[in-house]
Amino acid sequence: MLFKGFKIRVRCKDWEQVAYLDEYWDLFSFYVPKEDIIGLGMNWSDDYLYFDYVIGVINDESILNKIKNIDFSKTKFMPEYVEIQLPNIEEWQSFKGKDENLKEIYESDIKCYDNPYDYELEYIDSKGNIEIKIHYISS
Repeated sequence: MLFKGFKIRVRCKDWEQVAYLDEYWDLFSFYVPKEDIIGLGMNWSDDYLYFDYVIGVINDESILNKIKNIDFSKTKFMPEYVEIQLPNIEEWQSFKGKDENLKEIYESDIKCYDNPYDYELEYIDSKGNIEIKIHYISS
């Protein structure tokens, strides 16, 4: 599964990354509907203070071409285009909920502090629904 998109480095302390990533999503969803893009979290630092976050697509060249045309020079984001080979989707666990319950989903359902994982995919729609797919390291 090949994920293609634009990567930024994000600080992850006291959930401050949520507002920052909301802005990143808002930038992309100005050009394409939220339902057409996917968020990918990966590459956590050893102290879990930083991670890479990519917004992009899997197997959708039409949407990829639209987001490739975003002029990032007029934003506070300076992302890098990346292509990442991800593990088979059948190895991922899925969690669903509402965007406003994001912290609870990660802490209570996913158990982000107890179960190490190497990738997370986030699917968000314009109604505030979210699906998070986690690839646990032991998978």
